[in-house]
Amino acid sequence: MSLIDTYRNNIKRKKDEEMRLNNEKTKYLSDKANKNSRIISAKQAIGRTKSQSTIKSKIREIDRYEKEMQVIEKKIADVDKKIVRKRKEIIDEEKKLQREELKENRKNELEQRRSAEKLNSKIQDIGNKQEVLQKEVNKLKESKKKIVILFLASNPKCIYRDENGVLKEQPKLDLDKEAREIKEAISKSLNRDSIDFQTRWATRVQDLFQAINETNPTIIHFSGHGTTNGELVFQDNVDKPKKVSNEAIAEMIAASSDDIRMLVFNNCFSSIQAEMIVDKVEATIGMNTTIGDDSAIIFASQLYSAIGFGQPLDKAYAQAKAMLMLENTKEQNTPELFVKEGFEAKDIIFVK
Repeated sequence: MSLIDTYRNNIKRKKDEEMRLNNEKTKYLSDKANKNSRIISAKQAIGRTKSQSTIKSKIREIDRYEKEMQVIEKKIADVDKKIVRKRKEIIDEEKKLQREELKENRKNELEQRRSAEKLNSKIQDIGNKQEVLQKEVNKLKESKKKIVILFLASNPKCIYRDENGVLKEQPKLDLDKEAREIKEAISKSLNRDSIDFQTRWATRVQDLFQAINETNPTIIHFSGHGTTNGELVFQDNVDKPKKVSNEAIAEMIAASSDDIRMLVFNNCFSSIQAEMIVDKVEATIGMNTTIGDDSAIIFASQLYSAIGFGQPLDKAYAQAKAMLMLENTKEQNTPELFVKEGFEAKDIIFVK
């Protein structure tokens, strides 16, 4: 039981005692009034009679009643003292109650203030957590944002002289099959909805910026011929080869969107180009010698399949090379991966 309850109980008990004393006093006052009434009656009787015996009898009654009244008055005085003491006790208890209630109120106010501070702190903490959560959600949304793979195909009619000096036409590359295999590999991957595979055919030099600006790619995949000194071969308006230097490709990438993260040169002798341009993006892949049509298709389709499953670049590249070994192409050492300084292939992930 709290002190407040104790004081309240004490006050109630003492007030009950005070009421009992007041009732007792009222009874004594009634008895006193009754005795006084009898004295008055006796005095009136004396005034009406001449009988000495009656007079003496009434005088004795008066003396008795006056003595009884003295006793009653003493009792009333005693009760009055008790009432005064009881009233003081009640006042003391009420003061104690007031002090304790004030102390309790202050304690409650302090607890309420502390509770409010805790609540505000929790609200602030929740707000901070919500902010962090929102950032995580935004990061997740960002990670789920579609990446664009831009497939640039160029397959001009190439004439060369054989060892006998006879002019011959270089066989056409099966670029349709390469694009089809890549698209199918992506469609079977876990994150297929996060990859937009865009193709551009018979790509001319003047088509490059148009395609890049239209699609804002994350990865650009060059598919076609390459020269022994690392130049890419596009085509002109009449389907003739048009060589583009390494420096020109580097300038093109530098002038393009910052969203471009990787370049894949699926061309012969393109590792020269890939190594030269890696400082413009996060990573590049090129071929250090000639590569067969089938091998180029196998490597590219497995590379993008792994990327579509959320694999980091080091794993995707390793899987693509392993697939060349599994298919017994003997060209698993032809592709080369280059990573920009400050980046690591294990940390480069395109989709999650």
